[in-house]
Amino acid sequence: MNLLKRIIVFLTMFMCLATVTVTAADGDGGYAGSFLQIPIGARPAAMGGAYLAVSDDGSGPLYNPAGTANLKQKLFTSSYRAMKLDRTLAYASILFPAKGNSVLGINWLFGGSGSVEARDGFGQPLGHTVSLNTHDFGVLFAKRFEDAVAAGLKINYYHADFTEISAGSVGIDFGLMLYVDQFFDRERRDLMPVRNIQIGATVKNIGSRFIWNNGNYLFRYQGPNVSASEQEDKIPVEFGLGVSARFLDQALTLASDVLKDTKSSPEFHAGAEYLYLKKAALRAGISDGSLTIGGGYLFKLANQALAIDYAFSSDKAGEGAEHIFSFDLLF
Repeated sequence: MNLLKRIIVFLTMFMCLATVTVTAADGDGGYAGSFLQIPIGARPAAMGGAYLAVSDDGSGPLYNPAGTANLKQKLFTSSYRAMKLDRTLAYASILFPAKGNSVLGINWLFGGSGSVEARDGFGQPLGHTVSLNTHDFGVLFAKRFEDAVAAGLKINYYHADFTEISAGSVGIDFGLMLYVDQFFDRERRDLMPVRNIQIGATVKNIGSRFIWNNGNYLFRYQGPNVSASEQEDKIPVEFGLGVSARFLDQALTLASDVLKDTKSSPEFHAGAEYLYLKKAALRAGISDGSLTIGGGYLFKLANQALAIDYAFSSDKAGEGAEHIFSFDLLF
């Protein structure tokens, strides 16, 4: 099959997948930890965030930590999402293969809102600005058990700063990956038209909550005689289930996820990736109703490899289109 025919098949299969994807209702959100729900990493973002049953690279810790268990080389990943409304989303991680088909890793996710002029209840300027900056520092352990199952655990420390107010929280992410092909013998697997069938499941943000106290803010801007108050914001626990499979001699990957947290309506994600000569990639997806596209290229040098990826996310809720860039270094 020549390249043009493969691209036509890729687009046809993606459109078929997109037609069975149900768009979740607009308007959900506004809860603590919302920056955790925005796809980061150009490869998963271009695939519409449908990554729970893939998660085999440096972005994996944010989607399904179990997917990283197959890593055989050290991997450093960095990613940046250029967002509208003066917002920033950035990510970095490093993963280390260990004995016993296991992987250790650390990662950092940053979400920033930019600065906004503070005003009182009558809309009058107060003479200073406010901004929200949130961090997720994570430690990951993943292990593949036998051939058919992998599990991953990620312990997160969340820290948020809102002007003179700060809060911290610890949360846990847990993931499973089921490798369906391993239930068949090798001869039968070699004859299957669909390969590398994987099912991913996650539970995230377990026990996560921010406790805010505005005492420092009131003391600085309104004086020492104003009573402080305290508020608790729980980060919604999120449940996810995804499936992925490869077609066309494993050149084409199709994936689909459904996510549901304790506060919002279900979100549906679908994506596709086509690899040409195992170096160049073409990707497309639907992320909760928004179209995403992108691509990437893998450069190899001796025992090292550098992947450069890009993703474009279309306009959603009037926020404008966004661009995501990622760099993965295997060494």
